[in-house]
Amino acid sequence: MSLNDKIRHHALSLGFHDIAFVSADRLDRVDDFDRWLREGRHGSMRYMEKYRDVRDGPQGLESWAISAIVCLTRYSFGSDLLENQLRIARYAQGGDYHEILRKRTQDLASFIHAETGSEVMSRATVDTAPLLERPLAEVSGIGWIGKNAMLISQNLGSFTFISTLLVGVNLVEETRQQSDRCGSCSKCIDFCPTGAIVSPQVIDARRCIAYLTIENRGPIPRELRPLIQDFWFGCDLCQTICPWNGDQKENISDPHFAPREIYHSISPMDVLTMTRDQYVEWFRKSAIKRAKYDGLKRNAAVVIGNQQKHLEDLIAAFSLEHSPLVLGHMIWALGQFKEKKAKDFLKTLAEKVEEPYLRDELQTQLDF
Repeated sequence: MSLNDKIRHHALSLGFHDIAFVSADRLDRVDDFDRWLREGRHGSMRYMEKYRDVRDGPQGLESWAISAIVCLTRYSFGSDLLENQLRIARYAQGGDYHEILRKRTQDLASFIHAETGSEVMSRATVDTAPLLERPLAEVSGIGWIGKNAMLISQNLGSFTFISTLLVGVNLVEETRQQSDRCGSCSKCIDFCPTGAIVSPQVIDARRCIAYLTIENRGPIPRELRPLIQDFWFGCDLCQTICPWNGDQKENISDPHFAPREIYHSISPMDVLTMTRDQYVEWFRKSAIKRAKYDGLKRNAAVVIGNQQKHLEDLIAAFSLEHSPLVLGHMIWALGQFKEKKAKDFLKTLAEKVEEPYLRDELQTQLDF
């Protein structure tokens, strides 16, 4: 059995669902990425500008790298809408993929060290380094980039995590890049409620629900709040509509990413009123913490406003909140209710609120 076959067999035994090998000096779509940055489509994600330094593939990240091992792990588990009306993107419903897959990728590196009998230079990355992982995966032949900019595997679909192991040993195989199998299908583009997929494979993060509810640290633009619907953390719409994510793939899922029990019982109102201690307890070792405490509460306020439920609880929660960001979205949420009680409460607030941002939100809802 060749070294590559041994690595592949061990990777599958560790829990990865597919792997591929590619030269560390390969990378495509760099010019497309530069254009995307110049157009400002990355929004406030300034850290992505660091990716410009890695134009030569993984070798731009680590000069000693000779090969890259691309690993896919499928995570989908049914619906993103849990019983208590908390909608969470499927990738974040279980454990933190960064920690779980980094450990798994490091274990694969240890196996390579043992098999080669030498201390092979290696670096494991799981969405944690300035490396264009999807273009690298596409070059490896493990999948293709769809019109929703997600990597799509013919066997696994797009509900997958990408882990990359850079190694200082030649593992390159004869591979052929997969052709684009999306064809004339445009379901993901048509289905996006905010129009974030501006053209095939081009996402304007500033309109993407995932960006707005996770990476965005400020107010969600008012015009987009109704389009957020009930998406509290992230959005899977452009993946759920994709024909390549058929039901037959549901039995290929990593149990580490199954929904946590607590997420079945907490509601958007529970999140809006949660304490710091509850935040730490509920989202310990979870990718959900990426949105931060105030961001999660902000998102919950938008969901409550769109659902137009729990008016009494929303009013009661106002006096307990101190973050202007969260309060501003609570004001917006109150403005979505048709009941006179909501308007009366907003008018009372307008008589005593002085903070400029909150005054602006109140003015929009009361038109004074």
